Amino acid sequence: MAEPIWHIGENMAFSGGHDLQYLESLDSVRMPWPGPAGISDSEREQRDDHELQVFVEVLMTLALGRDVVVPQSYAFDSTAFLSVARTVLQIRNRAAIDEHPFRIHLFRSDSFEDAMASMLSRAFDENHPFLSSLLPELHKPEEYGLDPSDVRWQAESLDRLLNSDWIGDKRAQALNDVRAEFRGLPRVKASPPASPLGMGQLLASTVEENSSMGRAAQSLPAAFREVHAEIVNVIRRLDPTRPQAFNERSRLRSRDPWPNDPGRRTPEEIAGSRHTLDLVIEFVDTLYNVIVVDSIGIAPATFSTDVAVGDRVLSSRAIAQELAIAQYRSGAHQAAWLPRQDAATGEAEEHPLFEVRLDARAAITEKQTRDQLSNLRDSAVDAIAALLDARAQRGGSGRARSPFWKGLDKLAAAEDSASARKALDAHLAHVAAVLGGQGDAGLVGKSGVQVFLTGSGAAGPAVAAALWQFPRILEFPAIALGAVAPVVAQKGVQSVRRWQGTRRRTHALGRVVDVRI
Repeated sequence: MAEPIWHIGENMAFSGGHDLQYLESLDSVRMPWPGPAGISDSEREQRDDHELQVFVEVLMTLALGRDVVVPQSYAFDSTAFLSVARTVLQIRNRAAIDEHPFRIHLFRSDSFEDAMASMLSRAFDENHPFLSSLLPELHKPEEYGLDPSDVRWQAESLDRLLNSDWIGDKRAQALNDVRAEFRGLPRVKASPPASPLGMGQLLASTVEENSSMGRAAQSLPAAFREVHAEIVNVIRRLDPTRPQAFNERSRLRSRDPWPNDPGRRTPEEIAGSRHTLDLVIEFVDTLYNVIVVDSIGIAPATFSTDVAVGDRVLSSRAIAQELAIAQYRSGAHQAAWLPRQDAATGEAEEHPLFEVRLDARAAITEKQTRDQLSNLRDSAVDAIAALLDARAQRGGSGRARSPFWKGLDKLAAAEDSASARKALDAHLAHVAAVLGGQGDAGLVGKSGVQVFLTGSGAAGPAVAAALWQFPRILEFPAIALGAVAPVVAQKGVQSVRRWQGTRRRTHALGRVVDVRI
């Protein structure tokens, strides 16, 4: 008998039991709580698109029989996570009470309560501050018309904080829901990191010309060399000998002066342009998330760029993301993870990890666009409810195993690529039937899995899709991190683009990665 390729084990992308997936889209710095002046229309649009991305990626995770592993900082401080978690947990409480789609990863804390208290205690620590994305009032109470001494007193107790007037019902209720969920669940049992590298070590090696990554970068295609040079130059000017400022990543997005800069310049002024600063932000954010993923050690991760419009902008950001992963691997003395030549030189067509397409009629109004996005979000909620119900029918104790879990059992037992592909195809067909009118699911090309949602209404068709590549799983030979975006068969391209009369609104590039391989 051939050696089974689907093992029951935590390090595999697919396995039996309690599987996990890490989503970079939950990063707390991606969607901070609005400032005292509120948000502009363009910022609101980006927030809507990002929230939809999170819903679709959670949907994909659930469809593949996994749970979302959430680091404590995101569980407490990510607006995107709290938004999706509150909705999903409310659905769960109605339809599948025994399902727990989110799992907490704790770092130097015995419970989520302890972790939240620890983060709050650092909000006023001048040497090692916790700069909250969810609770900016902690850092600048005067700008919100609050008394600093009152805010500090309220932050000394989580209960006082959640009952304060200024936090509001939306944040307080979401935090209470997540707090209650994680109180009774076991923590994720993490594996020791393969290489416990910190941000300081990684930044120092980034700017060293003689580092393994520095030497390797010289042999990359022109687009990669240019992005690498921009990132290195800006990090040098930001001073990597003070990595704490980089750990407080919201500082890179701030209009305040960069810490200890003699000229009191903002990060954008130091970088020279918003475009270049965005590349550095993508690079640093990816480094941070790779460090966290490796500290968990048992979950594959979906790395994604921020959602945006424009292929050229996102291609540069995707290059910055891949360079960050390569930087981490080179520091960990693993094989260099460098891009393939074809995609880097533009010979491969770009296929997004996440995409939103709306009606292409030129006369569509902003209100109609918002209605379309609202319809897609409603579809996501309905689809998640259906999937949670299907997942809840696990069987056991004399009951038959449900079709949803039977499909994944066959996937785990597959002994070659053909049987694995057949089992996954059958499972996704079942998922598509579960989704019904809310969306569809299926294989894409040789190694892609796609889930997409559909919405309708007076403004015409709308679709939001996630496409994840699993080349190590369905193709079996390990490959390099590879292209800026996956190369898939033409058949797969049609799965979303068959929607005639639609145009791309926004998208994100990225990759499903196991950082230890």
